[in-house]
Amino acid sequence: MNTLYATRPVVVGVDGSPSSLAAVAFAARDAVWRGVPLRLVYAHESPLYGYLPVGMVSYSIAEAEHFQEQVAKLLADTVERIQRQYPALTAVESKEIAGVPAGVLIEESRKAALTVVGSRGVGGFTELLLGSVSAQVAAHAHGPVVVVRPPESDVEPGPEQPPPSAGPEAPVLVGYDESVAARAALVFAVDEARRRDAPLIVMNACVPSEQTDAAKMLANAVAAYAEGGITVQTRVKVTGNVEKAMVDASADAALTVVGCRGRGGFAGLLLGSVSRALVHHAHHPVAVIHPSED
Repeated sequence: MNTLYATRPVVVGVDGSPSSLAAVAFAARDAVWRGVPLRLVYAHESPLYGYLPVGMVSYSIAEAEHFQEQVAKLLADTVERIQRQYPALTAVESKEIAGVPAGVLIEESRKAALTVVGSRGVGGFTELLLGSVSAQVAAHAHGPVVVVRPPESDVEPGPEQPPPSAGPEAPVLVGYDESVAARAALVFAVDEARRRDAPLIVMNACVPSEQTDAAKMLANAVAAYAEGGITVQTRVKVTGNVEKAMVDASADAALTVVGCRGRGGFAGLLLGSVSRALVHHAHHPVAVIHPSED
């Protein structure tokens, strides 16, 4: 097991939106599996602390205090529900932090085993698949990030509901191409599969001329995990559209794991085309792995 983040909490952004509540449920279950604390973070730009929302010309102290009371109630209610639903959690804490939400969560990710965000918060436009906060956190976080969408249901999710997934028996899927980020993603995916007692699928999508080399690459990559107590499968998908192939494959996975940038990515890009496509369009939660800075 990778012990780098063994004692750090799972951090999750909370704002009361369906996406964030689904993220809380995912984060709580993952914290139980890891045996680490869960930390709920409500980040906001508050006029009490020098931040004035765009278009707001005045904001009374009474209004600011009412807002803080609402935030405190949201966090307290969420903590109470999540403790009731997941009694095996080692600890649950909540924090309200004034600041730009994406920046706050990126900073919190420095101390996190995992940072979890909903795909779109309360300020997101309904036609967008990914909000600005989740996109920025996925690109700039200092450790693993999971982006979670709410269940496709008319009922808004809450912490008492199970996280959206393809089912507890569904595999963990990881994209692999031998890049530094992909190797980090494979280590993360192996750990997740072990915690979940789930199969692991290691996949490479490639053009026909690369099929044989891709199969050998995957066989070499998983050889070290052959006796690791999990079922490991390799999958080569011959395709002209790598991004679509990975998105399609995510439909049957409880969690899809990808490195922030593959071997074909430009050095100046924080997310490659495959990771970007997955955080926008994956059918279930997707983890984006940044190689460790430690």
